Amino acid sequence: MPLQLMKNSNNTYIFSLLLREVDTGFASEEEVLLMIRVDYDKSILEVKPFSGEELWKAFHLIDEGDRALSETTRVVKVGGEEKVRRKVFIKIVVESVEFDVSSESIRLRGRVVECPEDLEGVKGHYHTLSIRVGDTLVLEKKGISPIQRRILSREVSTQKFIIVAIELGSSTIALVKDYGVVESFEVEQDMPGKNFPAEREASVKRFFHETAKVLREAWLREKPMIVLIGLSVVYEPFLRFLKEEYRDIHSAVIGCFHASGGTLSAIYGFLRSGEMKVVAKELKSIDEMVAVEDLLKNMVEEKAVYGFEETWKAVEKGAVDHLVIHAKLASKSSDLLNRVADMMRMVEAYGGKVTIVSGRHESAEKLRSIGGIGAILRYRVY
Repeated sequence: MPLQLMKNSNNTYIFSLLLREVDTGFASEEEVLLMIRVDYDKSILEVKPFSGEELWKAFHLIDEGDRALSETTRVVKVGGEEKVRRKVFIKIVVESVEFDVSSESIRLRGRVVECPEDLEGVKGHYHTLSIRVGDTLVLEKKGISPIQRRILSREVSTQKFIIVAIELGSSTIALVKDYGVVESFEVEQDMPGKNFPAEREASVKRFFHETAKVLREAWLREKPMIVLIGLSVVYEPFLRFLKEEYRDIHSAVIGCFHASGGTLSAIYGFLRSGEMKVVAKELKSIDEMVAVEDLLKNMVEEKAVYGFEETWKAVEKGAVDHLVIHAKLASKSSDLLNRVADMMRMVEAYGGKVTIVSGRHESAEKLRSIGGIGAILRYRVY
């Protein structure tokens, strides 16, 4: 059934679409979540994210050139010069896709190709659709890539954590979700030298209070679990301070780990180390970071390749143990889509592993900087 805009009895517009769920056709055939309905034959998706994590998943299903339909608001004239805001369904051809972390929304910009007939001067002009949790988006695509099929079949986790990296006079509080570090806050405090013990003790207490206040503000939004990292000579007294002064936050602390400092870099280092898997068994972003870091480490030891052509050669020889692909790698070239699909199948046929990296973290950017694809080898191919 073609996608249509239809008037209902209230003279407003709704969309009518018939979709069905089908198997992905890949090795992992997990049930597609109800928030996404798919017609693979027509390459049509109906998406209704129920969380920020699902919204991030939906972001990776959208390509430039897709036709996107959703409810939006337009300012229209009523009775001459009077202007009012009205909810309407508008379809655009997507020219740009952005994910706004602060508001947890997807922004799609493009020219309007379909809208209610009484909206004068809208068709053919630019409009931005803003998709948030709970909104419905319908996508007409030229095709669903093998990477997007994997993303469709992959469940998301709503687990979330706050990581607190702390050293004397400096701390960073970061919220970590399934797709990576969402936001972070820094606290700085000048510390008197050891020759001024009274002033130093007072400064430490002020610093702990300020860190705890920022932490509590972030924690109260969703009350996630908290992990402390840093040097034990700092995080241990801070933990005792929380027990005495901020019992609600203290009760949410589930672990303490060694780290080099109190910066965001220290948090990323901790996440990449894989130690986070001790407490976060379901976060996809941790697996992604570990996969990319393993790839980079093996590149130094000449036990890995990167870039499309070098990776392709290794796959053809059956030498790939772990294929690592960035989610945005094959979003534009149909030839690339087909070859990526072949690589994924061949690696799994030889008993290898495939990781799709779609998170918002430093490791994902590192992978993009080397071409968006690489492979850890069973043996050297040169």
